[in-house]
Parts: sequence; structure tokens; C-alpha cells
Amino acid sequence: MSRSHLIRHPGPPTTPRRHVIRGVAREVSAELPAGAILMDAVAAAMEDIGSDCAVLRLDGLEMGPYDYVMPAASPDEEHAAWYSAVHSGTAARLDCATAMVGRRDGDWFLHCHALWDVDTPQPKAGHLLPDRVTLAAPARISGLAFDGGCFDVTPDAETNFSFFRPRRTGPTEETNAAIVTLAPHEDLSAAIGELSRELGLVAPTLLGIGSLIGADFTDAPSMPSPISEVLLLDGAGVGSDGRPDLPMLCVDPQGNLFRGHIAPGGAPVCVTFELILADL
Repeated sequence: MSRSHLIRHPGPPTTPRRHVIRGVAREVSAELPAGAILMDAVAAAMEDIGSDCAVLRLDGLEMGPYDYVMPAASPDEEHAAWYSAVHSGTAARLDCATAMVGRRDGDWFLHCHALWDVDTPQPKAGHLLPDRVTLAAPARISGLAFDGGCFDVTPDAETNFSFFRPRRTGPTEETNAAIVTLAPHEDLSAAIGELSRELGLVAPTLLGIGSLIGADFTDAPSMPSPISEVLLLDGAGVGSDGRPDLPMLCVDPQGNLFRGHIAPGGAPVCVTFELILADL
């Protein structure tokens, strides 16, 4: 059952509801050096990769000192949701992490949701602050580079946030992918299925992060919280039958973790959802 009615944003609805830029994706990898700040290391890697933007997996990365925030209720009426106070840690290994890499005011910037401390009694998940994460060891990362468009931090009147939105950077004769952001209340499963068909993508791979107004799973208990931060897990994609398969990790404001495959109609977007669909 959709919980979309539980969230109302302060501004007028964004048009269009799905921002989509077609382009070309390719698999890439990069080495990040020990001792570097995550944002600086990824920015240097992007210069070597030479693409307009990227979606990178940081699984296995060893963090030294790090800061992060979690989802939280808004302290005022200017936003429907907000961030927690900053939390800190001294060391941890990322179990799974997805970083959307684009631009903010012309400089490289990344937005990362992650899960770590999975071998402890209290696994953690949240939004890593990229300029406040130190690499404790060299890290080999991989992901998808994208040309033809770029995630660019853009003010959004509906939510009163500034976040990534696709911006075209140049023409592409042939395309095998698209970068996308979804507006609040878009149903994640329906949107991905429809976009895949409209874009002519055959069984695309998906990488993405965002927030949901609750989540219902086909194989696990529901997440009731209307405020969350989430990331798609390994295996996310669209089958040859056109049906999305969306394994998802979610964290609520109390730090409770929820994990399962999203049920159709069970995951309306809260603030935004950023993703790439790619036929490789």
C-alpha cells in the first residue's frame, strides 16, 4: 500500500517528473590512494577516466576517520525531510556503497549512500560526507562512466533542496544508457519499467540511490518510515519481460535497516532518486 500521502513538499510540483538524458555508458575502474580524502581521490580518478559523469561502486573501501548523516524529520516547514546531526567513526569497511559523481558549481562532486559495519551487532547505513572521509588503504573501485550528460547540482523549488539533476553536455549519435532523476511521489518500480521501454533498453543494469516514502518488499518486512535513505543493491535491473527487479537497502531515521526486493507500487520517491540505466 502506497504511503505517498504521508509526505507533502513545500513548493509547486516539478515538471517534468522524470528528468532523463540519453548517452553512452561504459564500464570503468580506478585506483584510489591510501590517505586521500574520498572527494579528492574520486575527482582525480574522474579526470583520468575522462567522462562527463559516473556512477561508482565503492564496495570494500576501507575508511579511516569518516563522517556521515542519516535521514531525519525536518525541523521546520521549509522541507518535508532533513538530515541528522553529523555522526563520526574512526574506521570501517564499506560492505556496499554507490556514489553518483557529477558537478557542483563546476567542480566534481559526489553523492554516496553506503552500508558498513556489517560484522558488528549494529550495522550502519547512511549518507557519507565525501570531503570528510579518509581512505585507510588503497581501494580499487569500479562502475559506469557516462558521456552525453552530467549530474549537476540544481535547486529544486518543489522540495526546497539542491540535488543532482541530469544536464545534457553534448550530442550522442548512438546511446546505450540514460541518467535519470525521479521527482517526489513517482513510483520507483513503475517509473523504471516505463523508462526502460521508452528508451528501448533491453534488460538494462541499474545503479542508483535516493529516498523513499516507505517501502514494501516481496520477500521481507516493510519499511514503514516515510523518511529514509536507500540504495539499489547488486543484481538490480530490468528483466527480458520488462519487469524491474529492485533489491534495495533502506535506513530509517532510527538507524533501522530494511533489505529486500521492492514490490510493484510499494516504493514512492520521497525527495529524489538518482540512477543510471545501461545496456552493456
